[in-house]
Amino acid sequence: MKIFISFMIVFLLLLSVGVEIDKGALELQNEAFNRAMITFGIAKSLNALISFIQGTELSLSPAGLGLTLSVGEILDPLNDMVERFSWVMLLASISLGIQKFLLIISGKLFLQTIFVLSGIISLVMIWYKKLHQNIFFTYSLKIFILLVFLRFGAIVFIYFSQFTYGAILENEYKQSLQIVENTKTELESYQHKSTTQVQESDENIFTRIKKHYTSSLESMNISKQLEAIEESSNKAFNNIVVLITIFIVESILLPLLYIWLVINSVKFVFRSELKYDTLKNMYNKNY
Repeated sequence: MKIFISFMIVFLLLLSVGVEIDKGALELQNEAFNRAMITFGIAKSLNALISFIQGTELSLSPAGLGLTLSVGEILDPLNDMVERFSWVMLLASISLGIQKFLLIISGKLFLQTIFVLSGIISLVMIWYKKLHQNIFFTYSLKIFILLVFLRFGAIVFIYFSQFTYGAILENEYKQSLQIVENTKTELESYQHKSTTQVQESDENIFTRIKKHYTSSLESMNISKQLEAIEESSNKAFNNIVVLITIFIVESILLPLLYIWLVINSVKFVFRSELKYDTLKNMYNKNY
């Protein structure tokens, strides 16, 4: 039992100082943070784009024969959803930023030094028989276990979160984000066309009458354009719901689950009696 516990302590100490697990975890965290910021940027730009289109609907209604007014009504539900999505992405970005801060703290030299010293003290306590029943033996192990959570907790969580994203969420995220980006591109095209119509309204009356005839011919496709925009809007709406679900799971629910596990694990450790004989009996019983 001494050898097993000692091996685990030495392994954790070497893992803490000899392997660049902090660097790998930080790279994964940066990827997640950049992913959230890119999505947040798309949400904000889409919100601004829809607001612009809705804000110019009265000016463009005569030239577009009511098309812009209808588009404004169609985009209302999507605009409301995008605003909520922006708030979710802001919370997700803050959560990921906090996780990054905790990861950086866990790799600081002072914490690693305290962790190594605690491990060495625990090893000394284990190998001196007179100290097995000493109260300092119990508290040295408890402090060491607490430091294990502080040192490796954020790292383990980030690797687990990245595994969950890659195995379950990645494909859904990419597909949904692509559909939202396609909707944004379509609305940008519509915005460009609408802006052109506004510029044409400043021309003289004869030029406007001439171009109005061409505009009237183009207006025959109004219903098809409305259907296309409405279909694209509905797809974007549904996929924004998917993106909200993904970021709530990845950036809010999983961190809350991690915090709950850590708190309850620490409570269990500090409430239990960690004596050498107890640990030995537990080891013999399981193995």
